[in-house]
Amino acid sequence: MNKQFLIVVFWLNLHAVTAYSNGTVTLACTSMTPNHGNNTASMLEPPYRITTDVSNYTEGQVIRVTLQANETGFKGFLLQARDETGPVGTFTIMGSDAQLLNCGTAGSVVSHTSNVTKSNIVALWKAPNNSNTDIRFRATFVQSFSLFWVGVQSDPVRFVGTNTTVAPPPNSSPSVSLTIYLLLLPLLAII
Repeated sequence: MNKQFLIVVFWLNLHAVTAYSNGTVTLACTSMTPNHGNNTASMLEPPYRITTDVSNYTEGQVIRVTLQANETGFKGFLLQARDETGPVGTFTIMGSDAQLLNCGTAGSVVSHTSNVTKSNIVALWKAPNNSNTDIRFRATFVQSFSLFWVGVQSDPVRFVGTNTTVAPPPNSSPSVSLTIYLLLLPLLAII
């Protein structure tokens, strides 16, 4: 009898851990796939999209990222910014429907806080100071336990360099340099 009781308790705890209704999905950091039993990601066109407020970025820049439902809301989500090596940058959340998670770096992932239906989530992403590559935002959207989309991507956000400006040296006006050259040209011809 005790053995059966322990098996039931173990199974209930296992099921509670894998349901992720509170968005604590750090086990899915790499694959971005929810552990929803034998269910697999939908191959249908997702009714969701990821948009950004810019198409280019520089080191340390903050980008507004929006998860949007076309018609049918989503109950869960997992959002990352990725380059070819994996998650990059950190997020700041905008509201109580989202929370930050740690996938190698604190705040590198945004997830849901409950399974209440959502139609719009906004987060701010900060590019790392050592950025040098294009990125895409990737998300998993969960409509129900058996219907979800993995790896929905934003358009690429292109890296365009560092966020510094270099001032020209003082007194380096091209017209001054040309004037000096023209004045010195006759002297050079004599020598």
